[in-house]
Amino acid sequence: MVTFQLSGIDEWLATKLYIYTDNWQSKNNWWLDAVAHKGGRYLVIIVMLSLLSLTIVSYWRALWQPWQRKIGAYVCVATLSAIGIVSFLKGVTTLPCPWDIQGFGGDRPPVYLYDVFASDLVTGHCFPAGHASGGYAFFSLYFAAKVWRCKSPQSSSYNLWFLPGAFLGTIFGIDQQLRGAHFLSHDIASALICWGVCALLYWGFFTRGEPAQIDINH
Repeated sequence: MVTFQLSGIDEWLATKLYIYTDNWQSKNNWWLDAVAHKGGRYLVIIVMLSLLSLTIVSYWRALWQPWQRKIGAYVCVATLSAIGIVSFLKGVTTLPCPWDIQGFGGDRPPVYLYDVFASDLVTGHCFPAGHASGGYAFFSLYFAAKVWRCKSPQSSSYNLWFLPGAFLGTIFGIDQQLRGAHFLSHDIASALICWGVCALLYWGFFTRGEPAQIDINH
């Protein structure tokens, strides 16, 4: 993240997009705003409500085996935690969005990562990237599939389950960069945070105190 910002890659890419989109005229583009932004948000909400409902119902009815319920609970907790942590950080960090910065149509000076929590600066409500986190939070599926593979060896490779989170996060991130809402480093920060949260909760749910093997029957 520091490399992208201090090396000028963030500014270089944002400048190219600013010119390409004619001063962020794409901000209200129907495909970028209504479909990829708002529609993507609704998609994440629908998927999470469906998964939460299935997981809750599975504790009342014998829909899933105990280890499957635990995987469902993990995906719900990890995905929502990743999104929630990114959302919290957006509310306390000072880095502004490209469209708020001088030279990109805004009136605020640039703020660098070493001032990300500076108390004398106003919050930017932009870092890390919130919309991208709605996709990257589904890195939880990768760790869930890893556990599923241990319980059901005949299932397909769990590595493929890395793709949904990576794909959605990348699409959501590009969408917001084209609208002027985020720098590339904002998306990378979200991806790293979501991966770290999902990995930490995977350890907490399934491997803590079980160094030899994953055993989630108890």
